[in-house]
Amino acid sequence: MLERDRLDQIVCVVTGGAQGIGYATATELARIGGDIAIVDLDLRNAEGAARRISARFGVNAAGFVADVSNEAAVIEAMRAIEHALGAPGVLVNNAGIMTPRLAFVRDMPAADFDQMLAIHLRGAFLFSRAAIPAMERAGFGRIVNISSVMGLVGLPSRVGYAAAKTAIVGLTRSLAMEVARKGITANAVAPGYILTETLKKRLAAGQLDYDLYAERTPVGRWGLPEEIGRLIAFLAQPGSGFINGAIVPIDGGYTVRGDPGEDLGPRSATMADVERLYGFGQ
Repeated sequence: MLERDRLDQIVCVVTGGAQGIGYATATELARIGGDIAIVDLDLRNAEGAARRISARFGVNAAGFVADVSNEAAVIEAMRAIEHALGAPGVLVNNAGIMTPRLAFVRDMPAADFDQMLAIHLRGAFLFSRAAIPAMERAGFGRIVNISSVMGLVGLPSRVGYAAAKTAIVGLTRSLAMEVARKGITANAVAPGYILTETLKKRLAAGQLDYDLYAERTPVGRWGLPEEIGRLIAFLAQPGSGFINGAIVPIDGGYTVRGDPGEDLGPRSATMADVERLYGFGQ
């Protein structure tokens, strides 16, 4: 693997990195040599995730605690990261929460709406602001934000989540303009329906219908966290420096399908097939 594809001795900060897409991303960053800072609300979970990654890939990794919406906590976490691992070269703003309850605007508690903006948008803003000075000094940086298909298309009863994820698009594009001539890029990925532990629980509880969204998705299935992590790791590589201000859907074609009633043929690949094909989970 060429140096442009490696992250050796580059500190990679992943917020919400103890599980799901965040953990899969941290794993992929470590696979290409990055030292990993896992930030999470639960310090024990963050430290456990870091230990597993360090043991598996032989990189430096550590866990840190922060409420990403709390300015003082973010500043303190970044100080701790720099003390333990060094200045950040990669930042993945992954921390987020699902819509706590589906509701139309007229019935949605203002607190639910505020919480969506605080965790998703304010968190990405605060961590970006904290990381950029060190990236500017180094002349290198990669910021990857997590939007969603719901930042690109409309769905009812999710206005807080959709507003936050759409705002991430605007944040990313503005950041990309501000930092591009400092050797830093800012991009976002927009995942579709992904089989994280959180969504698996919602499927088990009957809150979501796997077949419904698999059929709506042209490739005929949900995605895996590792697939999102692989894209983010690519955007984080030194050799990806000409990708800037991009919002990349990774949704199996969900956002480009015009008429969901059109017959695309039978769904073929199962999730187990995909895991075997790409070696995910190994």
